Amino acid sequence: MIDLFTSPVLRIDQPRRAPAARSRYKISDGGGRLLAAAEERDVSLLRQAVRTALGGSDGRRIVHVEDAGGAPLLIVDKENRRRTRVNTRDGVHIGSLQNRERYDYVLLDAAERPVGHLAGNRVGRKFQVLDAHGGHVAQLDKKWKGAATEMLTTADRYSLEIFRPLADPLRVLVVAAPLAIDLMLYETKDWPLD
Repeated sequence: MIDLFTSPVLRIDQPRRAPAARSRYKISDGGGRLLAAAEERDVSLLRQAVRTALGGSDGRRIVHVEDAGGAPLLIVDKENRRRTRVNTRDGVHIGSLQNRERYDYVLLDAAERPVGHLAGNRVGRKFQVLDAHGGHVAQLDKKWKGAATEMLTTADRYSLEIFRPLADPLRVLVVAAPLAIDLMLYETKDWPLD
């Protein structure tokens, strides 16, 4: 059975939303079958209004990932623009993505040891996912959705292709990478025009 952690291709879609201040995602396999959903919970209307009015937030965002049946899988916790933690559904720390420079991220295990690397291109739309030895194990791309959609809405789309089976925690960090990248790089563009 193919699930979130065994599918070689993942499509991550962030629907347009209003107010545009609560992170939500749908994650499908390469054939379009829904594998998981992810969203922020317990974001007050006041906080959503403030985020919308100020064009987003560089603050903390906690996204809960559940499988298609609603069973909890992961928690993706963006602490700030430079670091996102990935935890089990019970809050046990798996690892994190940490920004080293503009579009360059190190993937760290729970003991803060490097297990991989996201090497982004000069505009932050294409990321080679490398293992600890520099092997290209996956590719993460942010898809172009048109100038108006890109600049004025939160509707982003990502494609993740995993070239071979990966061991934990790299496997989990790679699957969480599109959410982490969106939260750290693009979630501050919260201008609702739907």
